[in-house]
Amino acid sequence: MFFKSLIPSLTIILVSLSINNYVSSELPDHPIDDEDCAYMALEGECTKNADFMKESCGDKICDEWKAEYGPYDLEKINSFYDLSANDIDGNKVSFQEFRGKIVVIVNVASYCGYTEQHYKELVKLHSELEGYALEILAFPCNQFGAQEPDTPSKIKSFAKSKGVQFRMMEKVDVNGKDSHMVFKWLKNYAGPFKIDWNFATYFIIDLDGDVEEYSGITPLELKEELVMLLDQEEL
Repeated sequence: MFFKSLIPSLTIILVSLSINNYVSSELPDHPIDDEDCAYMALEGECTKNADFMKESCGDKICDEWKAEYGPYDLEKINSFYDLSANDIDGNKVSFQEFRGKIVVIVNVASYCGYTEQHYKELVKLHSELEGYALEILAFPCNQFGAQEPDTPSKIKSFAKSKGVQFRMMEKVDVNGKDSHMVFKWLKNYAGPFKIDWNFATYFIIDLDGDVEEYSGITPLELKEELVMLLDQEEL
């Protein structure tokens, strides 16, 4: 009887311990580095375990997280399809129209060292998968080395000169407090904590609205993954 009377109290203690030790149980078996801190910030540890984050990672990572994500309740965005953005002509695009499609999203620039190769491969990828349920959304971005300074009309003309027939979107920020909600949500869902440069990170959204990020690759390296997802779409 005495043991049974202890069960409710023990349950409360164990639950409390599991919550307090959640972060510790998830810690890597190596000294915490910047990548670990970025991952934990995206997992919400800056609010759930602020003291631990300050001790382990310093103030910078959580200050950056709060500036970009703090004012926004991203949990109110239930899925990728709740998002929207303007195209390069200023027309609003509801992402509801991408249901039943595979979507590729990337930030681009006209005067980047990667521009020639990535636009060429994006055009080739789009051409080779034409007719499939695939959308490519290219968001111009001037955050990295001021490599996209032109007006939307000039950016559109430049992209057309490269053979672009996929959808060009509005010019946006992809990092920081002024980053577009699309990129806030994508990074919070799949990472990375920060996008490193133009053409540096590609996001693939599958038929269920799930997101995977691919950093440090070129567009044609995505083809195998896209073909696999498109084959599933046809089943």
